[in-house]
Amino acid sequence: MIPWVTVWGYGAEIKSTRDSLIVRQKGSTTQYPLDDMRHLLIAGGHSLHTSVLERLADRGIAVSFFTAHGKPVGGIYGKGAPSLASQQRDIPIHKFAMASIRSSLDERLRYINELAEFDPEGLYFKGEFDILTAAREELEYLITLPEIGRAFSLTKTMYYEIIGRKLPKVLGYRRRCQPPFMDPVNVMMSHGYAVLYANFALACTGAGLDLSRGALYGEIVSAPGGRGGCVLDLMEPATVSMVDRVIIQMAAEGRLDGAYEVTTRCLLSNELKEEFMKRLHGSINITLIEENVNRYAESVKDGRDIVFHY
Repeated sequence: MIPWVTVWGYGAEIKSTRDSLIVRQKGSTTQYPLDDMRHLLIAGGHSLHTSVLERLADRGIAVSFFTAHGKPVGGIYGKGAPSLASQQRDIPIHKFAMASIRSSLDERLRYINELAEFDPEGLYFKGEFDILTAAREELEYLITLPEIGRAFSLTKTMYYEIIGRKLPKVLGYRRRCQPPFMDPVNVMMSHGYAVLYANFALACTGAGLDLSRGALYGEIVSAPGGRGGCVLDLMEPATVSMVDRVIIQMAAEGRLDGAYEVTTRCLLSNELKEEFMKRLHGSINITLIEENVNRYAESVKDGRDIVFHY
């Protein structure tokens, strides 16, 4: 089973036969047996035959759509109206948002502390570690939604700046930024997060959740295009283990060296994109995603505490 098939960039022609998906792009043609597919991800500008959507829907294969920079714009997941939508409208925003913030900050602190252990020159600037640990301790005392939003934004921004110190300076990465991206790390993060989003969206749909109704995203922090708040809440703690670690490891191995070009934006080589997707197949744990999404859905139903395990 192929967890997902991705079509990135521009100019691909996507069509199908009775049994196969056919993708023609840059002079090459790739066929994927429909019986082996679970999910199709399309990002950028391509030509899509409508018969493809009909055949994929008949076989229960999900389709997710993104801009070329990885911003989610929609999806077809083969389900009717979300059964938990009305209950999601009544969830305590503070409680559900704090669960996502607490878990994501714990994951980020754990990872950068791990990186710091192997950095003889010291990964942290003076005072950074104290700021992050103090922010984690103070989460329990934050009451208003703006306070929560500021703590989340501060710690997330610091995390992306700190991990940048583990990357070769020649890559040009400094921090997470807005597109168009001029470095390969931001491009890979956007691609990786898009794949992660698609897998969480599919799991959320299966659990009966309304994808747009988040607690952290959409209520405290703006969701891109006003879409996918619930998906973003759930995937936030998973970005470190399922995407960021892969990128940092590939950079440490020198796999990004010479595998991109920068003009008006950064373009990854086909070889780098293929290797990155292969590694994401190993790091994105669909079973673990579904377990966390189902626990979240149970919390929506009966108000139990939300616990994430990534």
